[in-house]
This record gives sequence, structure tokens and C-alpha cells, in this order.
Amino acid sequence: MNNTTHVPSRSPVTCSTNLALAARPVRRWIQPGKPAPPWCRPRHDSPKATTHPVAAFVGVGAYVHTETTFEMVMSMTTIDEQAAVLALTKATHTQPWHHTARAIASAGSALKLMDGDVTGLVEIDQAHAADLRSRVSIEDLDQARDLITTMRADDVHLITVLDDTYPGNMLWANNYQPFVWVRGRMAPEDYRAVAIVGEHDSEHATAAARALVEAGLTVIAPLRSDLDAAVHEAALEAGGRTLGVLAGGIAAPDTLGPHANVAQQIGQRGALVSPFWPDTTPTDRTIARERVVACGLAATVYIVDGGDDGPGHRCTDMVLKTGKHVFVPQQLQQEQAWVAQAGFRGGITVVQDTDDLSKHAVNLVDMCSQPTMF
Repeated sequence: MNNTTHVPSRSPVTCSTNLALAARPVRRWIQPGKPAPPWCRPRHDSPKATTHPVAAFVGVGAYVHTETTFEMVMSMTTIDEQAAVLALTKATHTQPWHHTARAIASAGSALKLMDGDVTGLVEIDQAHAADLRSRVSIEDLDQARDLITTMRADDVHLITVLDDTYPGNMLWANNYQPFVWVRGRMAPEDYRAVAIVGEHDSEHATAAARALVEAGLTVIAPLRSDLDAAVHEAALEAGGRTLGVLAGGIAAPDTLGPHANVAQQIGQRGALVSPFWPDTTPTDRTIARERVVACGLAATVYIVDGGDDGPGHRCTDMVLKTGKHVFVPQQLQQEQAWVAQAGFRGGITVVQDTDDLSKHAVNLVDMCSQPTMF
């Protein structure tokens, strides 16, 4: 054991799933001899645990015995960390949420930041963490725990940047989100995913979805327009998996609009994903973040169509800045000058048809899925 800050090391396009979660040490971030901060103390309404001594990690380099089962401590600690991530995000007022996500991921613990320990963070993140700590309260932690419990009862689970199930593809971007709510199941194979972004050409978009599914890839798209819904339906009808990224809260009535039936199918055979508070109503701002998350979840992106400064153009610029690759159809490249301008430094591949797309996408995804330490 040492005092080195833990920074998650994951493949940029790998969704890691730790099947040995219960065998990992519990990170409570309590200094030996120092009272636990209020947010680390057991709640009076916590489930009663079986009483037999187990070793629990409660500080830097220290193991002690506690009168509870390892599994119960692990579960409680995970919920506490998730609640702390929500509380710190709620306290984020002066910076975008991804600044908070970066600080939490760099620290390796949201509870650690709430306790004032910013060891190992760069100066700008230390200042941001101090600002967050000044705004957060114990009541925020309690409300966050209650929200997690309420959403679980509705079959919606939370994944934070600290969880092993946080999609590795999202960490490739510099604007990854601190959390997402998920209805359905995120599968390990979803790292082999392509996001489809289109505006008008539903026929081409659905053909691309079918080709990608037949090649064994997961399809990702928003669920806001009729074209988006058609993409998901085509992928599901072809027997594939889709991830639908929402432009509002996962429990907000206005989020699904006319696409509730498609959403139900996605939740049963893939996953609905929302990076917002559950009751958030869709706005222009949330729609912009929806695109960030849809492209972030994918290993690569296919831009079906779009004019200058439209959603496809803006998405392309954003994806290229993260270092991910973009595919475009030949017709788009011929008709829109912005394609050549956006790709003058590389990062864009023009494909002849959807079969050509699936072939190149498989090659790219499988090449990028090799383990990378950084």
C-alpha cells in the first residue's frame, strides 16, 4: 500500500466488468485514528448486517477488523460513494459537470474529496474540489441515497465514474459525465459500438443500423426524432442490441415523447441511458449533452447526413477532438464542404455503402479494443 492517488486505467474503448467486486478491499478513505466524517457513518436505517469480523480498508495503508460482513460493507460503501458523486455533481455551479467527473476519477473516491483530501489532484482540480466541498451538505448525501433507492425500485440503476461498469468508451473523451442512469442492461460487448447520427435520411440510417448489427456491433443513437426511433427499431428487428441516449431525465414524462413503445423495447433488449437528474425536462442544453453522451458511449461514429453547422457537423467536430474516428457516406462527402474541412487533419473515413461501413467499423473497433494503459 502507498499514498499514490488512484487514476482509473482502462482501455479507451473497453467497458470493464469486475466479476470479483465482492473480493475487493473497501475504500472508506478514513485516516487511521481520525473520526469518520458524517457521510461515512452508518445510517440508522441501514440494513442489519451479519456480525462476524472481516478486514476492511479504512485508510491509506491500514486494514482493521469490523463487525459486519464483507459483502454488506461493500454494498454500503458503493452506495455511499455513488451518493457522494451525486452530491458533488449537485454542488457543481461554476464549472461544467465533466470537471467534477475528472476530479472524482483522479481522486478515486468522491468521499475522499468530501473529506477534504485532494492529494494527487492538479491545482485546478484542487480548487474545484474545494469549491464543491464548501457547497455540499450531509442532507445532500441523504437525498442522494434516497434517490438511488427510489430509482432502483423503478428498475433504474446508477453508474458513476467510480464504478467498474462505467463505460470505458466514455473515458476516451475529455468531457465524460460523472454519472448515468440506466434502464435495462449495459453489456460488456457494448464497447464494440457505433453511434449513428442523422437528420433526414431515415432509409440510409436504418440500413446502416441493420448492417452494423449483422456485423456483431451494438448500435447507439439518441431517442428524440423519428429517425432516431427508426434506427433503434431497425437494429432490434435485426436481432441486435441498441443503447438509446435520452435528452432528458429517465423518469421525466416529456423525455420519451411519442417514442415510449420503442423505449420499452430498448429497455428490454438493450439499455436506455440518461446523464441527467431523473426529472429533467428536455431543453436545447440537454439535447447538446445527449449528443456528447451518445458519441461518448460509442467506439466510433457514423454521420448519415447533415448540413453546415448542423448536428452532424457539430458532432463530427466534437468526436474528432476526443481522438475518435468518424465515418461518413460518400454522398455526404461529395455534397458538403464541411466534411473535408473537418477532416483535413485526418480522422474521417469515407465509405462507399453500409457494407463498407460495417467492414471498416469492425476492423477499427477490434483494433482499438486491445488493452491500453495510460
